[in-house]
Amino acid sequence: MCRAAKIRMSTSGAFSTDPIQRYGYLAARIMLAAIFLLTGGDKLADRQDAAGDIAEVGLPFPALLAVVAGVLEIVCGALLLLGRKTSWGAAGLLLFLTPVTVLFENPFRASADFGTLIDFLKNLAIMGGLLMVLLTECRHKAS
Repeated sequence: MCRAAKIRMSTSGAFSTDPIQRYGYLAARIMLAAIFLLTGGDKLADRQDAAGDIAEVGLPFPALLAVVAGVLEIVCGALLLLGRKTSWGAAGLLLFLTPVTVLFENPFRASADFGTLIDFLKNLAIMGGLLMVLLTECRHKAS
């Protein structure tokens, strides 16, 4: 994902000998991965409900998209959690979450309420965390 990868990640994905940075980065990845592992599993466990949500916004093939979304969230969340191909996991989730946020959590829809705005902002915060992971991975692999 990143060019000129010269430094290999350790199991924790850390690039520093400072334990606060090393374990802080690991904790951040675990926190980010948890939401995607849970929601991905939920989409696969209750595909009908996920497909109904997808159909509600007018996307085609809602049953297929529910499975694809669930698998993508689990695979990318696992990459983030395990510290392997972390930049791929973060990039995949970031690319997934961008249209999901616009389509499902759009606070400018006529039917949107305050809860939709909060969900929109939460997704933006998660996207910020994923972007930080992606930039950290790319910066350290290029140095």
